[in-house]
Amino acid sequence: MPATRRLDWIDVVRGSAVLLVILVHVMQRTELFTGHEFTRLGTASIIVTPLRLPAMFLLSGLFVPRSLAKGSATHVAGKLRRIAWPYLLWSVLLIVVFDLDQRLTGFGFGWEVFWRIFYTPIEHLWFLAYLLLYFLLAMLMRWIPAPHLLLAVIAVAALPVEGEWTRFWGHAAFFFAGVVLAGHRDALDRAIGRFWPSLALLITAVALSTGHATRILVLPEAPWNLPIVLMFIVGLAGVVRPLASTPAFAPLRYVGVQSIVFYIVHWPVASLSAQALATTGLDPWPVFGGALVAALVVPWAIAWAASRSKPIDAAFVWPVFTRK
Repeated sequence: MPATRRLDWIDVVRGSAVLLVILVHVMQRTELFTGHEFTRLGTASIIVTPLRLPAMFLLSGLFVPRSLAKGSATHVAGKLRRIAWPYLLWSVLLIVVFDLDQRLTGFGFGWEVFWRIFYTPIEHLWFLAYLLLYFLLAMLMRWIPAPHLLLAVIAVAALPVEGEWTRFWGHAAFFFAGVVLAGHRDALDRAIGRFWPSLALLITAVALSTGHATRILVLPEAPWNLPIVLMFIVGLAGVVRPLASTPAFAPLRYVGVQSIVFYIVHWPVASLSAQALATTGLDPWPVFGGALVAALVVPWAIAWAASRSKPIDAAFVWPVFTRK
């Protein structure tokens, strides 16, 4: 399969995952500020849970072998520039913004959470912190084959340890499943190259997840739900692949390519927008709609600006300085 075609389906699936994350966060912030519970939307969000952060971690894992092939120093430097830097910068920016929000409205958090940056990530930025650590753990592949590393991660996730342990190692299983799949790209390409089997797989995954969301079935949590996550991703990839390169999917591809910008920026925009709109007395659905539009348009505008401005781009990728 041509590389451009492959990357297109990856970008479409990743863009879909980011949009689903944005939708859920807007819903949650609207519920917080309005006191209204979006019951049906909440159920729908549970159904597509495997297509949100689990999918984002798994797709990230697909690129590990290519990154490691550049050498350990380049691998680490790239992750520090593209993950650690925006994580640290935007953690501080979140504190600045919501400290001001707290002073003005009584809602938010202040500098008392600063040290959490180094052990309990602030709000949605935990995704970046986990992703950075997973990429660093992937360097163990020099000594441990990827399938063995995946099994070890699943075993560690099963240990009865409280706190962040289960979430960290549970999501690590999705990431390292992506690493394993990267070593079987031909098989993956064949699996997503057949539309009707992919559609059947996606429908089955949705049906199982719907049963779980409506409490008809009880499905396991991460990492034991890895088969369901794989069914969702492979099924969706196979369905969208024939059209992934078409203009109709250009917006999703763009979100996928600019996923870090959309992911980082959307949460504070969604929170502040929902908070501001809720104070006007609007009904919950208009608040949700307005916050959703803001959480899509603002990151889109910033991504567009970052592609044209080095100072703005530097908020998401540590710039490389070259000597003249």
